[in-house]
Amino acid sequence: MEEREIMKRKIISVLLTACLSISLLAGCGGNASKTDDSQVKEESSDTATQTTDTAQNEDPEVTITVLTRYAGSDVQAQWLQTMMEKFSELHPNVTFQDDSVADEAAYNNKLKTAIATGNLPNMWMQYGAASLVEYAKNGLAMDLSSLLEDTEFTSGLADPTLSSYDLSGYGVDGIYALPFAMQPEVIFYNKDLFAQAGINEVPETMEDLFVAFDKLNAAGITPMGMGAKDTWRLGHFYNCIAYKKVGVDNIKKIGAREAKWTDENMVETFEILKSFKDRGAFEENFEGIDWSTENANFLSGKYAMICVPLWFIPNAEASEIADSLDFFPIPYFEDAEDYKDNAAVYTDAHVYNGKLEGYEKEITLEWAKFTHSAYSEEVRLKVCNQLPGRSDVNIDGYEMSPLMKKALALNNELTTYGGDVFEYDEITSMQDVIRNSLVGMMLGTTPEDTAKTIQAEIDNNQ
Repeated sequence: MEEREIMKRKIISVLLTACLSISLLAGCGGNASKTDDSQVKEESSDTATQTTDTAQNEDPEVTITVLTRYAGSDVQAQWLQTMMEKFSELHPNVTFQDDSVADEAAYNNKLKTAIATGNLPNMWMQYGAASLVEYAKNGLAMDLSSLLEDTEFTSGLADPTLSSYDLSGYGVDGIYALPFAMQPEVIFYNKDLFAQAGINEVPETMEDLFVAFDKLNAAGITPMGMGAKDTWRLGHFYNCIAYKKVGVDNIKKIGAREAKWTDENMVETFEILKSFKDRGAFEENFEGIDWSTENANFLSGKYAMICVPLWFIPNAEASEIADSLDFFPIPYFEDAEDYKDNAAVYTDAHVYNGKLEGYEKEITLEWAKFTHSAYSEEVRLKVCNQLPGRSDVNIDGYEMSPLMKKALALNNELTTYGGDVFEYDEITSMQDVIRNSLVGMMLGTTPEDTAKTIQAEIDNNQ
């Protein structure tokens, strides 16, 4: 056991050295030069030699195909690339085909095509458990229950029993995804712009936030950015409003068909979202602005706030106004204080091909454990500055920034949380229907008709 730990430590040491040398030149999501690639190979050669007992020469050659959104400028793209390279060093018979694409719509289309053609990747990303049901029933997703037997692996997970992806509540036995990271939605804000508007304290309640809007508008400052052209932006903001107003459990009841989108309390959540536009929270024509523009405008000091998950920390810390930026939790409603602790939290998860057999299945499970280990999360934290999804990650030698310390503390305080509101519905079209309906409401549709449109998608698919 001691030798195994020493070997693992050597692996992580090489990983960190390799990744840090790359990130110093190009950032975590950047491309390394040929010189750096050579240096990485030299530094890792000793470790590969020392671990030849892990990869048996007689093992067949296998190609592991991965489909994620860790691509392009995504800060985790370098983490994925590094993990694939290191795994191939430990298993020389394994090569990788990385089909990852950063854009959400492009990713969804690619996954749908892979499923329709029966050309499934070995691993893909998943959001929420409900949409997994069909994959599990059809044998497309691998049952990962056997991993629970490895207590060394599961003990450090934020959800050691993997209950988030236990599908027994949907009539399917087994666990079909591994959670990867927890990213709570928060509001990043510009301290200098708050001061210019005479705002001395961050809003604690939604009512405080509305007062802040008035002060910022009076000072000629756009209160909040919202790139609704990318529909996930408005969708994420609605998640926050819904959970703070009616609670996570109520959204789950809609997925279980114990409640409806047209219920009075749900219509009220749409009215609240629309009121943000009426209060002047966003700039004019925000429905035509994309996330890239919203991001750039906030980091150039054009907006006082944006609502975005904590994965935004590297963006904030790399900006020219980094010293002016901070974040605060999503405010709660004074008349719904029972849901004060309910929060929108996004958990990436990885699903594995249920059609795999023999050695390919075995090595894919090894890849799953390798990329979800404490050491993998340590690399992701120290190199990509991303919050770990495990509690046993070694942070020795890592000088944590004030924002990261605050983020870790916030994660530790989470008690009741949910992902996107559509994640609890087995109807896969709900994502597009809900998000497009929210944008449509901002363009003129009434909250009542918005609720009817969303509920109709369910009624028509019964």
